[in-house]
Amino acid sequence: MSFVENIPTCDGIGNESEVIIVFVPALMGTELMRQNACNDEKAITENDLVYVTPSIGLKIDTPDLSLPLQWQFSDDKDKLPVQVKGDIQAGMVLEKIQFNCCCSVTILDQYSTFCEHYRSKSNSFNHFYTFPYDWRRDLNETTGNLLIFLADIKAKHNGNSPQVVSHSMGCLVTLAALHTDPSLFHSAIFAGGNFAGGSGFYPTNTDGMVVGLNREYLSGRVCHTFPSMYQAASPMGVGNDPILRHEDGRQLFQFVDSNSLERDRENGEQGSIVNIDMYSLEDWKRHKLGPWSLQEFVSSEMEEHVKICLNLGKIFQNKMRNHYGNEQKTSDSKQYPPIATLVGDKFDKPDFFLWDTKNNRWIEWDSKSLQKYKPKKFVPTDGTVSTISASQPPLPIDVDVKLYKARNNGPGIGTHRDLLNDVEMIDIILRNLRLGSSDEIKESESTLEEVDNFYSTSQRRMSSFKQVCSIVFPFTPMEI
Repeated sequence: MSFVENIPTCDGIGNESEVIIVFVPALMGTELMRQNACNDEKAITENDLVYVTPSIGLKIDTPDLSLPLQWQFSDDKDKLPVQVKGDIQAGMVLEKIQFNCCCSVTILDQYSTFCEHYRSKSNSFNHFYTFPYDWRRDLNETTGNLLIFLADIKAKHNGNSPQVVSHSMGCLVTLAALHTDPSLFHSAIFAGGNFAGGSGFYPTNTDGMVVGLNREYLSGRVCHTFPSMYQAASPMGVGNDPILRHEDGRQLFQFVDSNSLERDRENGEQGSIVNIDMYSLEDWKRHKLGPWSLQEFVSSEMEEHVKICLNLGKIFQNKMRNHYGNEQKTSDSKQYPPIATLVGDKFDKPDFFLWDTKNNRWIEWDSKSLQKYKPKKFVPTDGTVSTISASQPPLPIDVDVKLYKARNNGPGIGTHRDLLNDVEMIDIILRNLRLGSSDEIKESESTLEEVDNFYSTSQRRMSSFKQVCSIVFPFTPMEI
């Protein structure tokens, strides 16, 4: 089979039956390394990685993850601009981070349980592939790479398409690819996909995020260079997405002015809505988002970079939502493969965001703000993504989507990050999608209950160990 530059190769592991699984990870779910390390035939070591190692979290090392601000344009108007590549590229899917001293201690377990299970020759799955990608780059580019990857796998397996399992931001890329060419999919599982978008990757795309003790590694200045940071928000404006509408009709996850909330609460009102268009350059300037939050001069080069990223972000969102402009494409629902969603719903959060209009900043919901503003209405989430968002991939209305509730989700059990760790659940969903029979689905779902108590107990035992690890290495990749 043919391979394309910077597209991951697909060297599968085979058994007797022809079942093919492809995994598309989340934002920050792929290792990054220097390009010379990727091209070297020697085994990759921790010294080759620039994302992520214990030394980075401990601030011993701070590699520069910034992408170039320069873009390449084609004379072909149908081709999108492409950001110039730096010397960093995708490595392997991030499975675990280990601290090696006197002994080896796992301080972050991202996808090792899932990947090890499906790599195993002892289970019934024939071929398992992962699609690592550079999560910093334009999601249109990543979607194109995924389409090439899936086409290569289909060709390698005599025209048989794979079952695709995606997580978090990987769901958005996978859905965009699915709309583009459904024939490349046997079926699909979307786990914790933030399909509604809302405010997207705010505030990470403005303030950055702390990695362990390291505040510079993924600082705002670094994250401002990542196109992906601008491409996850709802194109309808924060608080206007039709997916984010409660069954009682109220709009969810709007920005509410914290100052008016304090004033209006005495009159029984809910506070003033702050409308922010996350794809308007003027709104980024007006509300001090991204580079404009730094209270320093923003260069014309950076401003043009942000403008390109926002334009590409809206193009991607329309692609992911199967839209041309504001109109949904007419699609033949019969072309779509069997689809399932895996969602968590054990973390209740207020149904709106707080925005401080005086200081142009988001106010995070914590014990202090909950006590001060006393929100009355809450909605279920998996700890990061709302259940209503993760359960509604934008598809033609007559496409049937099977919804599964995660068993390993809840305080002391698991969060958004852990959705794929319940491999027994993933096994059953994949089998149900292959069988495609409602009778088989009912039978299989009954088997979920048989292992539920054991699995929940195991998760609770692990939660205390995870808490210790978070103190030693307090790093959680942003997933949405």
